[in-house]
Amino acid sequence: MKPLRTVARLLASTAAAGMMMLALAPVAPTASAADMATKVRFVFDWATADFELIPLAVGQAEGFYKDANLDVSVAFPPDSSTTARVLASGSADIGFDATTDLIFAAQQGVPIISIGLFSQSNNCGLFGRPGEPIDLSTLKGKSIGVFTDSWSKMMIPYIVKKAGLTQDDVKLIIATDDNIPMLLTKKIDLALNCSNYAISDVRPTLKVDPSILIGPAAGVPDIPVWTYTASKSYAAAHPDVVKAWLAATAKAMDWASTHQDQAVADLLKLYPSAGSKDYNSVGWAVTVPLMKGPTGYMTQTDAQWTGIAQALAFSGQIPKVLPPSAYYTNDYLPK
Repeated sequence: MKPLRTVARLLASTAAAGMMMLALAPVAPTASAADMATKVRFVFDWATADFELIPLAVGQAEGFYKDANLDVSVAFPPDSSTTARVLASGSADIGFDATTDLIFAAQQGVPIISIGLFSQSNNCGLFGRPGEPIDLSTLKGKSIGVFTDSWSKMMIPYIVKKAGLTQDDVKLIIATDDNIPMLLTKKIDLALNCSNYAISDVRPTLKVDPSILIGPAAGVPDIPVWTYTASKSYAAAHPDVVKAWLAATAKAMDWASTHQDQAVADLLKLYPSAGSKDYNSVGWAVTVPLMKGPTGYMTQTDAQWTGIAQALAFSGQIPKVLPPSAYYTNDYLPK
């Protein structure tokens, strides 16, 4: 799993964020000058590509952005807590981030906003070794591999409450990288992770899935995990561009859901560093059902964003819950 980051210092120098962005080489084919396409600079949430970038790769490779008269380039941040600052600095136009990071941004007055959800539900929770069912009634004394991110800090209080315990009743082991290898080598009893990353770590090698207890079954709220974001100033100044990008990306998400093999091939052709075919194929197959909600792709609700903020407040990470309009807008979504 790539940990879901906390934006610890979103109000750091925007000039510094801009300097970091200048060091990133966009990895994408660009339209010729004769095409007169509008350039859109997209920044991912991780230093390398993975299957969550597939809608962007498909939009590029299959012509959805070209059809919308957009020339979309993709850049990767130099570290795991930069995306929001890069957007706020004006060094990128649209980004991809954890929903929790958007809440922190709003709390600190950073002018970015969610313009459309990537995922619609919470696929994170506890994972165990294959064939070893997870039983919360036996959670006491178990070691759980966690990350130092906001998502881990948010979910653990819910999980132990569901088990009738406190955090003192479990052993939280900090993972500096991926915690699934720690699980498989029995260095920990359970791993706190998300299904698309945990399963893609296990199934290609072992040909079976890990034991899974996610979402409400694990006691955690059913809230979205990832979202597309933009600076408020960019969206206000370029509403037609944002609308065109979202419409094209929604088409790419839908196409990639029904052409999964080709979607993975598009990703690996454009971004060879994204990992193995098996890893991305499994990860994408698990991700696909997470993207489409009752009203389609990307649509957001007050309840979703209030739920995320309430969960962060419950875990003591923010002092108060702001109005939902501080976090998101559906104004740019396809009608």
